[in-house]
Amino acid sequence: DKKNQLTFAFKTDNYLDMSKNPNKDEARLTLSLPISVPIFEMQYYAEGCRKSIQVYPTIQFLYSHHIMGNYISEEVHRVGKGAADPQKFCADFVSTVFSRAASKDGMNGVDPDGFDSKVIFSYVKQHPQYTLVGIQPGVYVIGMKDQFNLHDCEAHPLHEILQYAADEVGFILFDKKNTKSVDEFGPYFFEQYLLLDALSKQEVAQNVITYYCKHKDKLQHCLDHYDEKQGKGFVCWRFLMNQSLLAEK
Repeated sequence: DKKNQLTFAFKTDNYLDMSKNPNKDEARLTLSLPISVPIFEMQYYAEGCRKSIQVYPTIQFLYSHHIMGNYISEEVHRVGKGAADPQKFCADFVSTVFSRAASKDGMNGVDPDGFDSKVIFSYVKQHPQYTLVGIQPGVYVIGMKDQFNLHDCEAHPLHEILQYAADEVGFILFDKKNTKSVDEFGPYFFEQYLLLDALSKQEVAQNVITYYCKHKDKLQHCLDHYDEKQGKGFVCWRFLMNQSLLAEK
C-alpha cells in the first residue's frame, strides 16, 4: 500500500568512495536517523510512580519486516520529509522526545510497594531482530541488528546522547555509562529488561523482572560482586549469580 511507504532518494557519482567515510555516507546516515513518532510505548508502576517508556525507530528499521505497515502514518510521512537536513532533523527529534518524556511520568497514587506494567501500543512484530539504544530513562531508539555499533555511533549526529546499545538477546554492544545498578540508567537498568521481555520474550528478562520485584536487594548484591569479565548486562545471568555465591563463601 503506497500510503504505508516512505521514499528517500540520493544522488552520488561514486557511492563506493562515499561509503568508505562514515561521516560522508549520506545514505547510511539518513537510514540511521530516528523518527520522532514512537513505534512502541509501555507504562510501568513502581514505588508509587507511573513511568513511561517510548521507543523510536530508525528510518532503516521502517524498511524491515519487523514493523506493522499502519505505523507509517501521515505524521511519520511529515517527520520523514525533514531527513534531508540531518542536523535540524536530530535537533527536532531531541526537542520532541525529551518534551514528551517529561510529560509522561508522574505520581499515580498506586501502592508504593506494588509493581505493574502494560504495553500501551506496539507496531513492532513479535520476535524482531534489532539493536536498542538507550538515550535516557524512558527514551530508546530501535534500529536494525548491528546498525548501532561503536564506530557507527561515533559518526552519528546524536552520538553525544547515545548512552549504550544492546541487541534483542541482551548482549551489550557498547556502553558509556559504566554503571552497575538496577535503578540507574545503563545496561543493568530495569527498563532495559522490561523492553527485552516485551519485544523479545527473553527468559533472562523475566528472571530480572522477578528478582527486581521480589528480591531486589539480592539482585543488586549479585551485581555488586560481578566483575563483568564475561560481558556486560544480565545476559550473563549465570556468571553473575555464580560470582555472588562464591563471594559469600
